[in-house]
Amino acid sequence: MARPKQLSRNAKPLDKHKERREMPATADEYLAVAVNDEEAGEKWRAGDAAKSTRFFSRALENYHAGLQMFPRNFDLAYNKARLQYDLAQQPRLLDHLPFTLVELLELALESHRYALDIDQDNADLLFDTAQVLTSIAEASTERISTEIDSTGSLQFLQEALEFFQRCLSLQSYQLTQREELKTSVMPNPSEQSIPIFDPNQGSRPDAVEEEVWASIEEPVTDDSLIDTLMAQLGTLTTIMLVSRSSVNVGWIEEYYCEMLRSRVELLSKSSERQEEINLAKARFWTTLADAKFQHQTIGILTYEHELNTAFDCILDLRRNEQGLVDRADAEITFSNSILESNRNISGPELLQLSSIRWRHVTKALKDLTAASELPQADNLARIHLRRGDCELMRYGLGKGPWPYELAAKSTPTLIKNAEIYYRGAAKLGLHTGAAEEEREASVKEAVVAKLCGSPEKYNSLLSKNQELTLEIVRDMQDDNLLSNLDLGNP
Repeated sequence: MARPKQLSRNAKPLDKHKERREMPATADEYLAVAVNDEEAGEKWRAGDAAKSTRFFSRALENYHAGLQMFPRNFDLAYNKARLQYDLAQQPRLLDHLPFTLVELLELALESHRYALDIDQDNADLLFDTAQVLTSIAEASTERISTEIDSTGSLQFLQEALEFFQRCLSLQSYQLTQREELKTSVMPNPSEQSIPIFDPNQGSRPDAVEEEVWASIEEPVTDDSLIDTLMAQLGTLTTIMLVSRSSVNVGWIEEYYCEMLRSRVELLSKSSERQEEINLAKARFWTTLADAKFQHQTIGILTYEHELNTAFDCILDLRRNEQGLVDRADAEITFSNSILESNRNISGPELLQLSSIRWRHVTKALKDLTAASELPQADNLARIHLRRGDCELMRYGLGKGPWPYELAAKSTPTLIKNAEIYYRGAAKLGLHTGAAEEEREASVKEAVVAKLCGSPEKYNSLLSKNQELTLEIVRDMQDDNLLSNLDLGNP
């Protein structure tokens, strides 16, 4: 949901060519100064991150100063909260702020709660608060974020669901009221009066004395409801991902069926955003199937069936980058889950399991390849990273005391492909400014080189940044890309 800046009804626009000599005296003036700084920050966002961040920081200072003078002004409070959250979504800008991601998100949450104390019935604010809570929970799942444990994450996500539900109820009420009002005030053409021009009003009947800014509150539409429904569905999905072993699967399914399903199904059939809604549903159902498998309420065959049919509702999946990537992720999750639940098997049973895993990882690789070939592909660095992961998984199936024959025969090709994909991802990440992808791909490329007998890159990375390198290696082991013995003692 796009959020316009909140502008006070009587605030006059700043003259950008006039030097600001006096301190703001009214809430509207504080708002005008801060918004002007935000616009300057937006201007420099793409080119000069440091300069952009300075303007955004100044805007926050002005919102804060305005609230010190006018603590119950909603526009100042809302804009401060919104800007803090916006900055947390911009890694390039975050590097120039004196906060970690979690610290900035916590500040944003505090500011959103402050604004809610002023107005508890603003749908945009309710939605944004839920988003902040979800982002904190997601950030806490990263290895570098140790401030919040999984229990805390679950609490944030459950609170986010409550805010989304409040937002949805308010939006539904507002939409109903708007439709009823539209019907009740429909003019009768025969009764419409002709406006009379009064010469005392000036040269134009619609003349105004001066230009002013007004608070922008966009009307609620079906798209607004879809945004909130999909955010709720995404939060339910995140709850299952964050708390795989402890999530109450029955509660998740019951919540969806009672609170969301009828609306989701209705809007998915009538909206132009049908593909987007169906993709969110597919992510939810595959994640739910994985959670059920983890809790041993379904077996491998049922899980596989759910996975194979979940994306059938996407009409043109081969042209849908996000759909291809999401299905590939679901295939990889399936492969890892059936491995984790069968760690103690060996012999023919293990070979049968390896055959199933090979089939699904290969399907994931085909989807990722198709996504990389789309002209509108958005994050090629991340896609190539996943392709490298798939090849490394298939390479691993040919190792150990019970190697899968097809993987063992293809070992040289698989490991070479992984190295090529990782190298390509690192170059793309460097070229596009995707620093996280560039760092991850560089380490993975070095790991593959070490597996092939060339440890120089890996040792160099260890000497430069041992903590980050070993963190990525541990993630590779957790994701079943490496065994604990592959690199010896790093």
